[in-house]
Amino acid sequence: MIIIKNLKEHEIIVYLIMTFLFTWIFWSIAFTSTNLNGPFRIAGSFMPSIMSMIFTGYYDGFNGIKKLLKKLVIWKVNPLFYAFIFVYTAMSIYIPSFICSIIGVNYKIIINNHISSFQLNSPLTILNCFFAVMIFGGPVGEELGWRGFVLPKLLKRINPLISSIILGIIWTSWHIPMFYFHVPGYDISFISYLLETIYLTILFTWLYNNTKGSLLIIILFHSIDNFVMSICFNDFMTNFNIYTVILWIIRILILICITFNMIRKPLKRLEYENHINT
Repeated sequence: MIIIKNLKEHEIIVYLIMTFLFTWIFWSIAFTSTNLNGPFRIAGSFMPSIMSMIFTGYYDGFNGIKKLLKKLVIWKVNPLFYAFIFVYTAMSIYIPSFICSIIGVNYKIIINNHISSFQLNSPLTILNCFFAVMIFGGPVGEELGWRGFVLPKLLKRINPLISSIILGIIWTSWHIPMFYFHVPGYDISFISYLLETIYLTILFTWLYNNTKGSLLIIILFHSIDNFVMSICFNDFMTNFNIYTVILWIIRILILICITFNMIRKPLKRLEYENHINT
């Protein structure tokens, strides 16, 4: 009982140690072996969600797992949040481009016609690729952990903004092997990736707190963001130009509005707990 109590007091740290350990073991095998790359990379990407299930069951039993999984079916939320997750990423990319055209700056967004081995040449292949990104590209494998397990525990101790920054650093650090092994898609500076991830984490926390803790909304947004960013060539991540300046001005303005909303309604995070417990 003493061991269980001590683990409970440090549940986030223990969870992170085990998640990072197993993820990095699987990814190290994947990135150093051609034959095992696919399955071991996927296995590693699922560790945040798998560990969240294991630790939730250990600490809270079957009822805890049931409450965690219940967050996956919270779909009755304000329609404005559905509109936000479906259009935000694309608009955040194209609005700066539109402003560039107005002020006479020539900037073209290059669209890829494929993601990995998926050729995006029909609505069906686009849909199949989207679900592949959702299931195997991170959202399903990560979000039961980051937003289902870690975030609620941080929110009980720290305000939403600081919780988001901490989780953003954790989320970024979890990807370190991708940079170490020079995995395609991670050929940007670590600092740029860190800032991008913290920015997204703040958006995720805002959505989470305003949708009663819906992991469905979080997974959808994560999937859409990954999908859009995969098909749009994002040289603003590696090159500094007028487009980059406009993009980050817009992002900072959005962050100010979202941060103000989170600070103004600090108890908003309790709504999802009341919803799940009823």
